[in-house]
Amino acid sequence: MKSNLSTKQMARIQEVFGERVRFNKVERIVYSHDMGIMPEQIRGLMECVPDAVVQPINEEEVIALCKISCEENIPLVPRGAGSAGFGGSVPAKAGVVVDFVRMNQILAIDTEKMTAYVQPGVIWSNLEKELNKRGLALRAYPSSANSSTVAGWVAQGGSGYGSYEFGDCSQNIISADVVLPNGELKTFSGEDLKYIYSLCGITGMIVKVEVKAREKDEESVILSAFPDMESTAKFLNELSKKKILLWNVSLTTPAYTALKQKALEHYVLPEDQYLVTMVFPKPRRSSVEKQIQDLTAFYNGKIMREKLAKEEWEDKFYPMRFKKLGPTLVASEVVIPIKEVESFVREIERKYKGEFALEGTMVGTDQISILGFMLADERKFGFPLAYACALDVIDTGEKYGGKVFSIGMYFTDRARNFYGVQQLDEIWRYKQSIDGENLMNPGKIIPPSIDKNSPTKKLATAMKVANAGSGLIGLAGRLLSKWQGNNFESPLDEHLTDDTFSCAMCGYCRNVCTVFDAIPWESNSPRGKYFLLNQYIKRKIPMDDEVGKALYACTTCKKCDTVCQIRAHNAHHWMALRYEFYKNKLHNTGLEFIRNNVLTTGNFWGIPAQERLKWLDVSTETHGKIAYWSGCWAATIMDNMAQNTTRILSHLEIPFVHYGEDERCCGLYLALGGYKKDFQGLVKSNLEMFKKSGVETIVFSCPGCYATFNENYPQMALEMGLECNIRFKHIVVYLSELIADGKLTFATPLEQKVTYHDSCHVGRWFGHYHEPRNVILAIPGLELREMEHVKEQGLCCGLVSAFDSLPSVAHSGMTRVREAEATGAEYLVTNCAGCGSQFNATCHAMGTKVKQMDLTELVARALGIPTNDPSEKIGAYMGQCVELLKDSVLAPIEISREAKK
Repeated sequence: MKSNLSTKQMARIQEVFGERVRFNKVERIVYSHDMGIMPEQIRGLMECVPDAVVQPINEEEVIALCKISCEENIPLVPRGAGSAGFGGSVPAKAGVVVDFVRMNQILAIDTEKMTAYVQPGVIWSNLEKELNKRGLALRAYPSSANSSTVAGWVAQGGSGYGSYEFGDCSQNIISADVVLPNGELKTFSGEDLKYIYSLCGITGMIVKVEVKAREKDEESVILSAFPDMESTAKFLNELSKKKILLWNVSLTTPAYTALKQKALEHYVLPEDQYLVTMVFPKPRRSSVEKQIQDLTAFYNGKIMREKLAKEEWEDKFYPMRFKKLGPTLVASEVVIPIKEVESFVREIERKYKGEFALEGTMVGTDQISILGFMLADERKFGFPLAYACALDVIDTGEKYGGKVFSIGMYFTDRARNFYGVQQLDEIWRYKQSIDGENLMNPGKIIPPSIDKNSPTKKLATAMKVANAGSGLIGLAGRLLSKWQGNNFESPLDEHLTDDTFSCAMCGYCRNVCTVFDAIPWESNSPRGKYFLLNQYIKRKIPMDDEVGKALYACTTCKKCDTVCQIRAHNAHHWMALRYEFYKNKLHNTGLEFIRNNVLTTGNFWGIPAQERLKWLDVSTETHGKIAYWSGCWAATIMDNMAQNTTRILSHLEIPFVHYGEDERCCGLYLALGGYKKDFQGLVKSNLEMFKKSGVETIVFSCPGCYATFNENYPQMALEMGLECNIRFKHIVVYLSELIADGKLTFATPLEQKVTYHDSCHVGRWFGHYHEPRNVILAIPGLELREMEHVKEQGLCCGLVSAFDSLPSVAHSGMTRVREAEATGAEYLVTNCAGCGSQFNATCHAMGTKVKQMDLTELVARALGIPTNDPSEKIGAYMGQCVELLKDSVLAPIEISREAKK
């Protein structure tokens, strides 16, 4: 996997991009694919792995790179989010991938003209949110709007939601600024857009786009169900003839509905009906609804309940829910005349007997884009043959006057049918005039029969052979896959292996990942991790320190879980991988230091037990039903949390057990480090201590402890044959219960404005969003002002990144504090010592008006209980923490031990 770039060429690129260029193995690997899963035999026909990846921040850098490309004869491959499956952003001849992820600014929104001017890396869903704030909305957007970029959709072309009323992508952009292969900056608009639209960047790299918008209206949704495809097709055609004022029209077949409901284990829609979802602005309801009702009844259909219609529409961005049933999908997408939809669907259903699940979205009133999926398994010998089924579906579409959805790299042999002979000839002549050396995304769009130097000649030949017998080849692949068993070897556990191959590669996780947000390299995203694991399981890469480092970066915030197409438990997987690292003799040098502290002193900080308890100034029990667990962080760096909690319990005359000097670490950092035997030893001793004291419920200040006891202890206890039947509660839950039971009331008003931060391990891990807010709202005088991202969408503080990237910690902390400050609140209320210390230190460093405060301090103040300011101690300990972890890396055990000596 040696790079084709010379030392001199690397130096020239590095001079322009600094830290925003990567030549390392891992980054090059994760930029060698897009959303599509191609047979390895096909990938092997191209140079898919780039020589380098760069991330420009302005058009000047793009211009400089193009000039280097011309002078050094280096191919360039522009990339948005890699959220398509046509190979447009995948190298065919190595070269440099140009990732526009950092050029993601919305430059201007004109509410009068209803337009937006944006950089290429702006994600469609983010643009929609900003437009909505100004009373506008997108006219149309792709079905992958949660991850795809504006320039990415323009470069690929195609239709999406809203295309019924507003047409395909080309009809919803005004202009595009493009850096040509020679470094010239040119604006394309009107008729000239054909020289850049849907061409995957072969004529230049898009650096700005002007997008059309519309007035924002509340949406109305109607879902009609029909008994057969004949009735459905007549209904769709009649919709078009009557020109009913709809915004979007979508179709799903029974096979699609059945697979989706099976994957979700949520059975609410009929699985023997064809479903048509229609969306339109609510002000049109009076003129639209009656027409749809009459048409539906006329064609033997029925209107489904509004709740089901809304539920179906709200899940529109997740067409691949059922990929985990595969765990691979053979996908195919065609655009056909609406008058032929019945014939097309019937033929596919007849050929594949329901194996191909179809869903479609109308494009204008005369076409429909149909996306088909067939379950497969890329690990099976028959997969390369089964892939031919996708070609057969396209052939069928073309037979009925349709065309493939997009060309990219894989379907250049269909470019003449897609563009038309005359337009394709114009495109080729224009490309030759500006890119004679074919350096701008070579191997895309133009078939090798025209581009004699195309790097995809072998691919085109293979596709031609597959096309010739796609039906029979596909059938052979399906049969071979069915005959082969499911006994696959994998070095990873079954659940992680299944989810690795099930990953939809949609990239939705990138837009929410805490680590990726701070340092947006593909290897930092969950999608990047799954691709690396895919290659590791296939034994294409080893589990070395470079691969391990990429797999290690995670704050366990679970934000990716909330948007995952297949609903994978990603955070659990990344934690489970830590044991795999240790098996491969890799571990984190910072966590090794923490491990020694835990094993020798019983706590994260390595502080003698007697010194940790200076905050405890109320009486406690040795036996009882309720215990309080103070934890390493809440008892040390933010010991006001532990002090507040114990004083509150004492004030309420609630007897509780505290284990004093016998309280040891919960073991979270042993689990994070992959030290399973050490962790099991701690679990055993703690459970024995709980049993001896007779406790039934343990209350925690620390969400990390709370999550570890709730998630890991029962599992470890089961493995070791131990009992673990104790109830674990976070203090915010316990306080909320006391308020609900009338045992905690407040008389002293606190006239203050506060905002609340949902910590990941209390919020997304266990769903405790209402309980802390119940506590805040129960205190008289408090005004709660919510931040932009709250509850399930709440941002992570980023502190756990300290073990591999301190800049990520700073980025996450400042981002969240800015959100808090924007509310005008006086206090940023937290429930976690990690989050609390992070925000306390960040607020002081930034000099903000908003200050951090723990929830228990609000409660204590409202009860008239004295409290202490932890800021000075936080500053001291956070400084020690930074010094300790600044050089923390994942390294071979022998190397890290030698470095420690």
